[in-house]
Amino acid sequence: MDARDFTPALAQWLGDLTRDLDARRRDHNWRTLPLVASRSEPVMTINGKSCVQFCSNNYLGLAADPRVIDAARRGLDVWGVGAGASRLVAGNSAPHEKLEADLARLKNQPAALIFSSGFTANLACLKTFASRADAIFSDKLNHASLLDAAAASGARHRTFPHLHYGRLEMLLAEKSPVTDEKAPAEKARAFIVSDTVFSMDGDICSTPAICALARRYGALVMLDEAHATGVLGVDGAGVAAMQNTDAQVAITVGTLSKALGSIGGFVAGPRPVIDSLINRGRSLIYTTALPAVCVLAAQAALDISRAEPWRRQRVCQLATHLHSALTQLGFDCGPSATPIIPVMLGTSQAAMSAAAALADIGIWVPAIRPPTVRPNSARLRISLMATHTDEQISRLIEAMGNIRTRLAATSGI
Repeated sequence: MDARDFTPALAQWLGDLTRDLDARRRDHNWRTLPLVASRSEPVMTINGKSCVQFCSNNYLGLAADPRVIDAARRGLDVWGVGAGASRLVAGNSAPHEKLEADLARLKNQPAALIFSSGFTANLACLKTFASRADAIFSDKLNHASLLDAAAASGARHRTFPHLHYGRLEMLLAEKSPVTDEKAPAEKARAFIVSDTVFSMDGDICSTPAICALARRYGALVMLDEAHATGVLGVDGAGVAAMQNTDAQVAITVGTLSKALGSIGGFVAGPRPVIDSLINRGRSLIYTTALPAVCVLAAQAALDISRAEPWRRQRVCQLATHLHSALTQLGFDCGPSATPIIPVMLGTSQAAMSAAAALADIGIWVPAIRPPTVRPNSARLRISLMATHTDEQISRLIEAMGNIRTRLAATSGI
């Protein structure tokens, strides 16, 4: 540890941090940042080695598409790099407003609002609309940004077991939202909050079940479509549109950073929702705007994704094929129905060993370990792109077969 002359409190704190980090190393939960030296494509240079990567959320393969790059390049000449201010001060632009109109149409909602990230979009929604008087009911496997936003809102926050809508109904029926002297009872509200595609399991929520419970118990529905936008539903509109419930959803969140190949997040919903976020959403009001160049890249990607449905079809076909092949090898890949395919290995050590074996032969698949996932549910998280080739998929299946043989020989799994 650093040998400078620390105060006793600082020295004690750094010692506690060091012991925590040592425990993470011991338990195979130590994390380091891989060094990437290439664009987000099926073959990338990672930690100095050329690898076929299966880790990117660039599902449609648009992050490095020449048309998206050209849109960004042309945007640089007009708009420069940084936005320079928040959107309410001097950071708003015509590209922002055009993309918002197109995103609203995609989501079959009256309006949309772009944020600097999906995390800040989720934070703005729950901190703006939920308060101490209210209750939030979250799927236990929701993304960390939803769980953190629920905690930050001050509302009573209850989680229900993953996709267990019977338990959700019990929670909804158990109590009405908490009230206090600062918030009259008649203003108390309940929010049901869920990812539509779960980022570590690749499975899909039932929006009809959620919306039926919301109607029965007078709750509002908020959905995070980050991993569904651009991939599922007509034109990539997402799960709610695919399941014909989009008109029943109060708040929809999506990102520009996955299938749309850029960076940023957005909220779509009724006009009063969007206007309230503009007037009250702290992570919009007090954050520098997403640069117009990023918005233009996302706009180009959105246009391409709608014009080229083969990309959605291709990545979903690859997912079905790979899930079937890995299951036949004896791996537990869960009920994934998306381009996210978990390979459940249990211990962090097993997941790290498998990831290292793949990296040795030039295949990059990350090991996902606690606390990102539950204890004893460490896994490889395979993420597919429309631009992966059949040969690359076959190579991955062959490599996973070898890992399966090794696991059976060493542990009897």
